[in-house]
Parts: sequence; C-alpha cells; structure tokens
Amino acid sequence: MESVDRDHTIALPDGRTLGYAQYGDGEGKPLLYFHGGVSSRLDIAFAHQYCQERAVKIIAPDRPGIGISSLSRHRTMLDWASDVQCLLNQLSIDRLPLLAWSLGGSYAYACAYKIPERFSKIATVGGASPLISPVSLNDLGMWTDRFLLCCPPYLQWLLALIVSLGGKLPPAMVKKILLSEVSSCDRAIIAPMTDYEASHFIIESTSQGGWGVVDDYNAYANDWQFAVENIISDITLWQGADDSLCPRAMTDYLAERIQNATLKIVPEQGHFLLHRHLSQVLDDLM
Repeated sequence: MESVDRDHTIALPDGRTLGYAQYGDGEGKPLLYFHGGVSSRLDIAFAHQYCQERAVKIIAPDRPGIGISSLSRHRTMLDWASDVQCLLNQLSIDRLPLLAWSLGGSYAYACAYKIPERFSKIATVGGASPLISPVSLNDLGMWTDRFLLCCPPYLQWLLALIVSLGGKLPPAMVKKILLSEVSSCDRAIIAPMTDYEASHFIIESTSQGGWGVVDDYNAYANDWQFAVENIISDITLWQGADDSLCPRAMTDYLAERIQNATLKIVPEQGHFLLHRHLSQVLDDLM
C-alpha cells in the first residue's frame, strides 16, 4: 500500500496542469472525489486511513485555479466535466464511483449530465443545487458563500484580492471563523481538530491567489447549460438534517427533479456528516 500523495499532476490538452491528491490504498478500487467550495483536494484527507484499510483509492482533483491546478478564467460547469474526462483517460480508468461534497456536488451533476458513462454510481453530501426558486441565495448559511455569489462583476478583482488575503490568515483564526458559521453538530466535529486540520484545506484553495475560488463560484452562479432533469445517472443525495450551510431546500429541489435520485437524510448531522458517516456513504457508493 502507498502512503498519501497530495501532489500528483497531469497535463491537459490545452497546456494547463490538473493537480490531484491520492488517499487510501494506491492499489485499491478507485473512487473520484470533488472538494467543496473555498476548499481543495485536501478536505478529504481525513478518509485516508479508513480507505487504506479497505482497499479504496481516493482520487481528489483540485478545480482550476485552486490548489495545484492551473487557472482557467471564465470556465463553466461543463468545462470541468471535460477536465475530468481527461483525468480519467490519463489514469486509464473507464468507470468508477464519484463522491462530491458541498459545492462540489454541483460539479458532480455537470459530470453526470455530460459524461454519465464514466460513473458507476454518484453520491453527493450536502450538494449544492442551482440557485433557482424555491432555493435562494439567502438560504446559504455561510456568509462567505453569499459574499462570493452576490459580488458584481466589476468588483470581482477586489473580491479575488480579499479571498487571497483571507487565505493568509493564521490557521487558528480560520478555524475560529469556521466554527462561528456551522451548526452545533458540526462544531462538535470541528472543535477537537487541530488548527491545521480545521484550516489547511481552506488555506490551500487560495495558494495561487483568489481567482480560482472566484471562478469556482462564478461557474456555479451562472447558467449551468444543462437541466438537472436531464441527468440519467443513479445519484444518492445525502443531507444532514441539521445542515446550516447547504439547506435542505437544495437537496429537496434535486430529489424532485433528478430522475434516478435517492434522498437520504441523516438526523442530528450537519454539513460535515462525512466525518462521522464515511463508512455508511462509501458502503452505499462502492
């Protein structure tokens, strides 16, 4: 078995670099993972030992401009599906399960629409739906998300600067901010973490500056160029009953519109439910 390797890269056809981390058993059954918003390939690092013991290999790419992946200005949701296609081709993987968390869920739906043949099954945890009624921007529990999604285009250079500076905050301060934004059940998960564990995946998202994060939210806020009603893949929608960051309204919206969706509500859990229910989610997915 291989140790954790957080700095793999591949070259994309347009000359960009796509970076990804690998967790678990390097010879195990592959699983693709999409990170959350204002986050990076490092947010699933906690699953390394569990997956190593169960012969599962997690492949966790950074989206463009985040972590160690090259910037791609004005990208779309479906552009990400093209990048994923290239990643799987270069790794010689025809088909595998896909797990996505938070904002990463929206990118999973784009892949489910554009390249459904590449996924045996898909699961999202607190996955973000389109911002279409009855879902609204004000439903989002984290002020950072609302800030990133409501900034007018002519001020986005300033937004990128602010995001970049935010990534330079001390880890203890990043943890304190995170604790102030989440529900009590999530605080119970985050509070015992070290400052590094609670912040490194966030800080890494701005390692190249703020534009990668800004573009990540722009692609989500703009026209997705597809309707979730046209997704045919099997998708399990996991939702913490006490999730204060991605509200239940988002998951209900998706469950009502995706043809082959299965809704699973986990009582007394929030946005970070994977930390306590990883085995349950992976057993279902794998």
